[in-house]
Amino acid sequence: MTMRQHGNTLQHGGAMQRLTPAERLVAALAMRGAPYKIIARSLDKSPATVRNQLHMIYQKLGVSNRTALSCALLDEQ
Repeated sequence: MTMRQHGNTLQHGGAMQRLTPAERLVAALAMRGAPYKIIARSLDKSPATVRNQLHMIYQKLGVSNRTALSCALLDEQ
């Protein structure tokens, strides 16, 4: 299974398949280093919602921070 970054979208497999479509968008922006407020504004959500979604993503993928999230998703390439 693979995941490749293609332009501004992620083609997903493996870890990304375990995420909901909304979580995939949050994960993609978080991997690019966007802060909660920017992700929230981009997706028309509150920063608290984004924070909660990121923590759910971390739990689903067995990671504890954005760096580990990026590594987990990029390792699938």
